[in-house]
Amino acid sequence: MVALTFYFIVGKRQSLLMNTLVRSIINVSKIKMNPMTLCNLKGVIFMAAKAQGAPTKEFFVGMLTRDIELSDAILDLLDNCLDGVVRQKKGIDKTTTSNYYAGFFSHISISKDSFIIEDNCGGIPKDVAEKYAFRMGRSSAKEAEELPTVGIYGIGMKRAIFKIGKSAVVFTRNDKSLYKVTIPENWANDENEWDFPMENLENTDLLVDGGTKIYISNINPGIVETWGTKDKLDVFVNSLIKSIQQSYSFIIQKGFEIEINGQHIAPLPIKLLLDANNATSINPFLYQQTFDDVHVSLAIGFYAPPPSPEDIDDENNLKRSSSDAGWTIVCNDRVVLYNDKSHLTGWGEAGVPQYHTQFIGIRGIVIFESNNPKKLPMTTTKRGIDTSSNIYAAVKDRMRQGLKMFTDYTNRWKGRNDSERVYSLAAKSVSIDNLIGSKDRIEAFAPVKFRQNKGGFVFKPTLPKPKNDKPYRRISFSRSIDEVKDIIEYLYDDREHCMTPSQVGEKCFDLILVKAHSKEGE
Repeated sequence: MVALTFYFIVGKRQSLLMNTLVRSIINVSKIKMNPMTLCNLKGVIFMAAKAQGAPTKEFFVGMLTRDIELSDAILDLLDNCLDGVVRQKKGIDKTTTSNYYAGFFSHISISKDSFIIEDNCGGIPKDVAEKYAFRMGRSSAKEAEELPTVGIYGIGMKRAIFKIGKSAVVFTRNDKSLYKVTIPENWANDENEWDFPMENLENTDLLVDGGTKIYISNINPGIVETWGTKDKLDVFVNSLIKSIQQSYSFIIQKGFEIEINGQHIAPLPIKLLLDANNATSINPFLYQQTFDDVHVSLAIGFYAPPPSPEDIDDENNLKRSSSDAGWTIVCNDRVVLYNDKSHLTGWGEAGVPQYHTQFIGIRGIVIFESNNPKKLPMTTTKRGIDTSSNIYAAVKDRMRQGLKMFTDYTNRWKGRNDSERVYSLAAKSVSIDNLIGSKDRIEAFAPVKFRQNKGGFVFKPTLPKPKNDKPYRRISFSRSIDEVKDIIEYLYDDREHCMTPSQVGEKCFDLILVKAHSKEGE
């Protein structure tokens, strides 16, 4: 028996070529074949043909960059810096270390001609650069790495580079190794070459503390348009700073330094009201649970007293307050959802009312931590929640539980803000850091006692109730300014008397209520 292996590329004259090839093989090898054997041999040759399944660079450079906003691509580069810190500090628990990122930085420089990001976060080990870091996707060989990073798919750095420009040089120093990796301008035009040139560098003063510097040039035309003038660049930088403040407040508070074009970025700390002297006062709802290897900490409460009708009528004040309300979701220190007030975080579901301006004082936070980033409930862009996550579904029930406590409280005290202020003004604003982490540390800091419940630990505050806990309803309507002034003039003989529209409506109601009560005995 002679074993034969054939490789055949099918062309336009497939049948003629196949018959010719088969008969040539039979003649040369002197093999006797009946018609059925001949037919089977032709089938083997045909099945050995292959359809190309290799990816194209156009897909990576075109489609992947189209799926992400420019600012989010830059945040991906910052994520790489922070993941470098985590690898540097392997073995140190960042959830209990308040200055975990102290001493580390990332500096960004943006112009219409180039983009540069430089950090001192340890650099890329040379073997990692050779085998993994520049591949288009995360290698299975890296899956065993168990660190609380946020990188999952291995596309962030490459996607960000190609989003911004056509070529780049990545300098990195790790331990004693200093080298650069070049992404040539014409790399995307060659389908056969996927690797990047790598070159060792002399021991210069570049990145002396260990870190990475990415220099991106040949900026893409659409990005040049965004950064093309000083005014346009200033608008973009200001928007990017806001995104970084929202996404990295926890990291900045833990010591990480971020600068953009020389501007130092300050955090936007989250705080909640807590009355350390009174267990039956304005205190937050707290919850903790571990699902497999994902640890969850949740806190929700008031960051400011519930608004009065005057506060709601004051549109300027309302706009500022409303932007601070809602749920913030954090995955491994990275904010993936900021002050959300939609059904994604439980508003308008399962008995919880939809967000309304009367709830501007309510704020909550959920922190997910895991050494396996794939189990975190975040999308690939790290700017949204994966609602299909079973872990998030379970935590969302707790989010709604806590949320309903404070929407009910707001409704219960509606119209009695002066009485309510006795409680909310007695509470002090405290950093969220004091309300997450170790249960023992939280209980030592605040009048809190966790109770075990359905696999987790919960603290449900005893919120104060009005002495006369009758249901209240808000009366709201609109009238022209001239008509409001007509009523003010009628009441006070002074058209310019200082009075808010809510006060006018309340005064009119009280006058009619007195007349209504006077007729009850008739």
